[in-house]
Amino acid sequence: MQRSFEEEILDGGGHLPEMLERAHRTLSLTHSLLGNHAAILRALRRDGQAVRRVLDIGCGHGGLLEKVRRQTGAEVLGVDLRPPEGGMGEFPILKLDAVREALPRADVAVSVCLAHHLRDDEFVALIRNVGRTCRRFVILDLVRHRVPLAVFSTFAPLCLPRVNRLDGCQSIRRAHTAEEFRALIARAVAETGGSFRHRVAPFWIRQMADIRY
Repeated sequence: MQRSFEEEILDGGGHLPEMLERAHRTLSLTHSLLGNHAAILRALRRDGQAVRRVLDIGCGHGGLLEKVRRQTGAEVLGVDLRPPEGGMGEFPILKLDAVREALPRADVAVSVCLAHHLRDDEFVALIRNVGRTCRRFVILDLVRHRVPLAVFSTFAPLCLPRVNRLDGCQSIRRAHTAEEFRALIARAVAETGGSFRHRVAPFWIRQMADIRY
């Protein structure tokens, strides 16, 4: 399956705040049901050092941040190109370009389904940029494969709003294959002295990279 570079609906501007809030709330619930948030939390608990501050890159409306704070007790903050209007109140979400701008310091940075929004050179630059202020970066993303696309296309219409259905299918089409994902991370860490582990979940529902700088 060839990679698609068409934008998703939520990538565009001009959406009403209430529509964005509903879409992000549904997206956060979807990540919970698929086990994506639980996978990030497990990775944080296996850190081996004290995790006092966690940075979520491409955090959307902060659904994962709230869980990390509640379940680990860590200080949390997020960065996003389009943070929610008025902020979250409970924790800061900064408007930053994580590929090009200096990031806040944290013990561990995480990102969930951000990588497929980036060009290959941007993904490499993001990984190197995170390494300047964090000692570890846990990346979770989709896998471009026919199996998850078929499963999502079958079941999403039963329970998800139109925006989330369409964007979910397009996200899978935009994602990297496991081989592409691994090769790009290897290229990114080659100049940092870092190392990484890469895992693909059963049925290609997600892939994760755990980078230590």
